Amino acid sequence: MGGHETTEGTRASVESERLLPKLVAPEQLARLLARVRRLEAGELPWWGGLCLALYRWRPFRPTLRAIVERLEGGHRLSPTWRAIAERYYGVRIGAYTYGPGLHPGDLPPGTVVGRYCSIGYGLAVVRVNHPTGWASQHPFFYTSLVGLLGERLLPVPAANPLIIGHDVWLGARVMILPGCRRIGDGAVVGAGSVVTRDVEPFQIVAGNPARVIRPRFAPEIEALVRASAWWQRSLEELVPHLDLFTQPLSLERARRLSALFAPGREVRESGQFDGR
Repeated sequence: MGGHETTEGTRASVESERLLPKLVAPEQLARLLARVRRLEAGELPWWGGLCLALYRWRPFRPTLRAIVERLEGGHRLSPTWRAIAERYYGVRIGAYTYGPGLHPGDLPPGTVVGRYCSIGYGLAVVRVNHPTGWASQHPFFYTSLVGLLGERLLPVPAANPLIIGHDVWLGARVMILPGCRRIGDGAVVGAGSVVTRDVEPFQIVAGNPARVIRPRFAPEIEALVRASAWWQRSLEELVPHLDLFTQPLSLERARRLSALFAPGREVRESGQFDGR
């Protein structure tokens, strides 16, 4: 009997160890967290300020972006890349958000993308349709950009901004049309989807037009994740609690997530918090 209990205890210990992911070497983690702190503070290094100023000259832009991404650990960690996006393109991009679909100039002015988002390649965001009820749909007759009209007759794209929430995953080749103004926190949009209306938080949608496939979580778990608003925390605050993020989210883990990270609660490495 004692041997059986020992075996069960060993098995439980092994399973517990499997839940804790292996971290990079301490020096690598220290470098990562230093970049995280700079990103969260919005601090541009000296080369970032220089690149931001030089970016006004278009021929330099590809080279400057490459320099910034190399020096600042890729665009998911780069405060300079975000400053460039906002100053020169009118686009706000949250911390840790990344992906080939975020190429500068591809997102219309006024677009806001939340934190921790994953954006697949080939993203197309359309904010104004052609005038299907007019005699012609050609841009000669509604915009000043093609050499005929002296004014634009349709609203500018920034008048219909797209808001993408936090921790959103957009698959490859997603197209977002003017009828969609908001994609909620935690949503998933499948590859190749055409999104014609708003996407609710934590819903998985796909297709043309995109339709709800299923929610990501059961209602009770979703409510706890919403309450946690964990995406407002820095990566440094999440690291001591990686077991909550590196495996499927059970109800018990969702309760811990909410208890630890809900707004107004100070996160401790031990998992305790101050405040109510």
